[in-house]
Amino acid sequence: MKKLIAALLWCLVATFSVPQTAFAHAAGTSYLILQLPQSDGDGNGDSDGPVAVRWDLSMQDIVWTVFVDADYDGNVTWQEVQNASVALSSAVLAQISVQRGGAPCALSVSDFALATRGEENFLSVAMKAVCPQGGLTGVGGALFMSGDASQRVLLSAARGEEQLTGVLSAAAPTWQEPAVASAWQSFARFIGEGVWHVLIGYDHIAFVLLLLLPSVMRPVAGKWQGASGLSQVARDMVTIITAFTIAHSITLALAVTGTVKVPAQPIEIAIAASIAVAGAVNLWPRLSKLRLPLAFGFGLVHGFGFANALSEIDAEGSALLPLLAGFNIGVELAQLGIVALVLPVIYTMRATRWYAGAVLPLGSCMLGMAGVVWLFQRV
Repeated sequence: MKKLIAALLWCLVATFSVPQTAFAHAAGTSYLILQLPQSDGDGNGDSDGPVAVRWDLSMQDIVWTVFVDADYDGNVTWQEVQNASVALSSAVLAQISVQRGGAPCALSVSDFALATRGEENFLSVAMKAVCPQGGLTGVGGALFMSGDASQRVLLSAARGEEQLTGVLSAAAPTWQEPAVASAWQSFARFIGEGVWHVLIGYDHIAFVLLLLLPSVMRPVAGKWQGASGLSQVARDMVTIITAFTIAHSITLALAVTGTVKVPAQPIEIAIAASIAVAGAVNLWPRLSKLRLPLAFGFGLVHGFGFANALSEIDAEGSALLPLLAGFNIGVELAQLGIVALVLPVIYTMRATRWYAGAVLPLGSCMLGMAGVVWLFQRV
């Protein structure tokens, strides 16, 4: 009981050490939609017709570059967009370039519109690229990313009946139209996106760590005791992680394909709550039997959180399958990487008195309190 009281006191201290601005899915994302001239079959593209471009930019990103919110009320209106249209056009055109066949195209803004994606306000910019010659299309530029490794531009392009997808980042700020669409390239690219999404996801990492911390222990007479051997730990870990993986894979697929639609904010709140609950469960060994149903139940919630990274990309049918499969595999690889790094360390420490008395309760406390802070931030 004394150890539990001490752990709870440490929890209160840990609350004030939690970063107040940590959000797992807060990375800036914009969306590029291209209508490409249909290929003439020789891999060189059709020289006739402009390239239609639509760029959906988060309003939160654009207001840092262009003065739009004239009345400072935090809400950008259509009238304010119209009043700032000249400045907006200039800023957008400075951030993006289009070329065909290696020659630069003349890009101009056709129209502005207000749009909503995932409950967030976006500025939709319609553009037209007039190109001096035919060939395959390329897109690039600073794209308002300012070297921020956390930002992404999700690209979808239509070329006749073909659907092409891509991701641009600060590290790879260009996209080149392939002569032949490759499902394999999309699959491989989105494996990396799945890994990246977990690594920037503070809340997902926190939840995985909370599943890991008690995996090397067993409840005995209401107290934590080190597991007897590696096979026992491996069985526990495989069971818990498999339940979590199956659950979030189900909801990821349902959400990305549009079968089930859930608003983003309740999901982010539920993810934060899952961390708080998992941290609390780890403090009471008698509740360890709840770890498996919690892993599965909250896995369903985390799957919807992952889907937010893909649900707004304009792809469907066979074009969506390699993206979904690659992203999901990337998520699993990142999770396994976390397990591979952490499990050997805590397995070595499991038999020490200070693991059960300090590392497990204090680690669970700090991560759980992070969940509480994120919960209040997101409500």
